[in-house]
Amino acid sequence: MIPLTVRSNYSLMWGTASVAEICRKAKQLGYKHLALTDTDNLYGLITFMAACESEGLIPIVGAEITDQKTDQKKESRAVCLVKDKQGYSNLCRLITKRHRDKKFDLKKYLPLYAKGLVVLTKNVEHLKNWHGQGVDLAVALHRKPLPLTHELCKTARILNIPLVATPGSFFLNPGDAKIHKMLRAIKKNTSLSRLEINDTAPDYAFLASPLEYAERFNICPEAIENTHSISKKLKFRGPDFGIVMPPFEDNTGKSGQPISTLLSKKVYKGAAWRYGNDLAENIVTRIEYELKIINQMNFSSYFLVVHDIIKQSPRICGRGSGAASIVAYCLGITNVCPIKFNLYFERFLNPGRSDPPDIDIDFAWDERDDVLNSVFNKFQGRAAMVSSHVLFQPRMAVREVAKVFGLPDSEIGQISKRLPWFWKADQMEPDLIEKIKQKPEFKFIDFPDPWPEIMEYAEKLTGNPRYLSVHPGGIVITPEPIDTYVPIETAPKGVPIMQWDKDAAEDAGLVKIDLLGNRSLGVIRDAVNNVHDNGIKFNESDFDPEDDFDTQQAVANGQTMGCFYIESPAMRLLQKKSTVGSFEHLVIHSSIIRPAANEYIKEYLKRLHGERWDPIHPLLNDVLNETFGIMVYQEDVSKVAVSMAGFNHVEADGLRKILSKKNRTLKLQDYYERFSLGAKKNGVDNKQVKLVWNMILSFNGYSFCKPHSASYARVSFQTAYLKTHFPAEFISAVISNHGGFYSTFAYVSEAKRMGVEILKPDIAKSSIAWQGQNDKIQT
Repeated sequence: MIPLTVRSNYSLMWGTASVAEICRKAKQLGYKHLALTDTDNLYGLITFMAACESEGLIPIVGAEITDQKTDQKKESRAVCLVKDKQGYSNLCRLITKRHRDKKFDLKKYLPLYAKGLVVLTKNVEHLKNWHGQGVDLAVALHRKPLPLTHELCKTARILNIPLVATPGSFFLNPGDAKIHKMLRAIKKNTSLSRLEINDTAPDYAFLASPLEYAERFNICPEAIENTHSISKKLKFRGPDFGIVMPPFEDNTGKSGQPISTLLSKKVYKGAAWRYGNDLAENIVTRIEYELKIINQMNFSSYFLVVHDIIKQSPRICGRGSGAASIVAYCLGITNVCPIKFNLYFERFLNPGRSDPPDIDIDFAWDERDDVLNSVFNKFQGRAAMVSSHVLFQPRMAVREVAKVFGLPDSEIGQISKRLPWFWKADQMEPDLIEKIKQKPEFKFIDFPDPWPEIMEYAEKLTGNPRYLSVHPGGIVITPEPIDTYVPIETAPKGVPIMQWDKDAAEDAGLVKIDLLGNRSLGVIRDAVNNVHDNGIKFNESDFDPEDDFDTQQAVANGQTMGCFYIESPAMRLLQKKSTVGSFEHLVIHSSIIRPAANEYIKEYLKRLHGERWDPIHPLLNDVLNETFGIMVYQEDVSKVAVSMAGFNHVEADGLRKILSKKNRTLKLQDYYERFSLGAKKNGVDNKQVKLVWNMILSFNGYSFCKPHSASYARVSFQTAYLKTHFPAEFISAVISNHGGFYSTFAYVSEAKRMGVEILKPDIAKSSIAWQGQNDKIQT
């Protein structure tokens, strides 16, 4: 027996088990092959492939497709299993049609996309219709064998279509039926007692053993045998695209020039703009080095596409590791010179790295949608946003379960508002109610009987996918129609989104470009326009705010309310304690101020102010000098691993990446053992290894690489300069762009502290946006 109709919790609000749990259970039950056939989606496909590889299973790719206009009496659905690469693309297109075509009709559309698929259904009408159109069909026997006189069996015999056992599973164990029913009640917005029989799967819809399935179908053993016959047709093991680069399309490209030559010409033209016509030898050497690597890795089109996108806006902030690239700098994608600030290009690209480039681009927050729309228009049908899979978090799960239990909002609120505020899925505890009861502040609260049970259900729901959302900025552009690679849906805001999240898209080889919105770029734009409106000459493209003494003093004194990224109380306090306002130190501060680095911040301040320090080990003498012997940037992890433990660059980059991943504990332990062994071979003792490893762990999934910090610091200095020299115009722009860390009242108070007068609204003078002039703000 091979399970051909298995649903995970990606069959939203139906399935209860994760893909990893299903694969683990299937292996325990002795299965060699396993199909994942979630309803109308391939959300979990990439995770499924990885889990099957981990468990030694052979994956069968598929999905269940439902009709939009399902007649309750005549169930209209079909399970599509993939035979080959063409079948995979057809399945992606079919799922896309299911989600995006309001007139989708399964009976009509399936034959159009059936090549490369085996289709299982129990709908007699569909069997008769599709058989005549050459669809590779099998009759799905869902639960128990039917009498041979049944219409479905008659149809199978007449049309010579095989009967196949498809006892669909929605959960792993019989007891999980309760969780399944809870999900269905939440979906239906009703109580458990009001669920109808058609609203749920039967209690025996769990993943059973081959022996149990054999007993269920003992009067029709051929249905079991046919699962093996069908599996032999299903050779496809998952998509293997390689790296899918966005295609560069421009009239210039029609001249027949190689795309690498076109990139080189644009880079040198940009280099003349950045550095002047007489390029220094070190600049040319760096450009040629980067172009060689980019060309070798076939990434030229990526840079040209991004360059084409950013031309739509005069004010952007290219950030991330890509800011270490002089090619990106010359193309205007980033705004920080990597040579001047000693940025480490190998953190972005290196010959041993298989990952595609990843550059994040910030646009003014109110311009970003126009940029996205232009991309969708240019690459119509070949571009989509990356999705986010929103999971049940504990607080959400508690509220939803309590509603299903029929509790009133007042009681739900009384309990849920007392639950931990920053409460994530991996912090869920089954005995939380008991722990809450023990706290003094809750001793007068009566937890009635349902609540322990509610918390138990909530724990089991936590981490289950709830719905699809849109990633903040990730967009993928493909050479072929994008639904050749992955199914596409339409988000509520109208944009196309792929069914995979960021990690799955990257693992599949789809190259993501992040186009994000940044309020501070809107602030800079509006402040500069306000300055120009006041008749003041100011060339924004020609000023270097990081070299301005007054701006440096303001930054050093923490006078940065309203300034991008450096206005939080923690950052302003760090600035005051450091008493330095240089660009180089602000780059350090932007990255070191991470949640798990408090003890290292204290040590940094001591060393900054002259306290003697020695590197933890002589091998680190030259690695961390710039940051006083403390790991500050992401790439410091890689550098230390190479220098101290003998890692190669690929291994070191793997350690850096795993720090930001979910479920990293086991892999981190493996890295620690390799790190410790390598360090000891180089003469590092246990104490020193632990000191360095603890510093590595302080990154804890939240840190910046130096190029990213430098890009942020550049925007921080631009805003700090405008605040220092044009306070009225700057504060007006901050408020008009809906502020940052603080309220409008706080920014008005800050303006007054700086000696700016706040004028009352005037019907003759006031405009929609706040305006500043001559140290006065017109509201």
